[in-house]
Amino acid sequence: MLNWTVLLYGLALALIDVVMMPITKLVSTNTLPLWLMVIPTFVYALDPWIFLKSLTFESMTVMNFVWNLISNVIITYTGLILFKEKITTMKGIGIVLSFISLFFLTYSG
Repeated sequence: MLNWTVLLYGLALALIDVVMMPITKLVSTNTLPLWLMVIPTFVYALDPWIFLKSLTFESMTVMNFVWNLISNVIITYTGLILFKEKITTMKGIGIVLSFISLFFLTYSG
């Protein structure tokens, strides 16, 4: 059985990345003004507090992997869909392996 609490905390942490990284990307391409970097700066300040609470459910090692894997997968799809970035087949396979890794990291059997 999957540990949904760990997955949800990882998702909460990853969703911060999903919103803040595109803002940062758009600022870096001069699509958005530099002053909007205030938003990611303050929103990222929530990460340690969410991470702290997540540690009551899982170890730091596993929570960090879950957070990063969920974030990486979602950010990859954001880059592919929103910014029309391209990846190779081998990198696509790596993304699929991330899903497999998430399953093993959150399986509590």
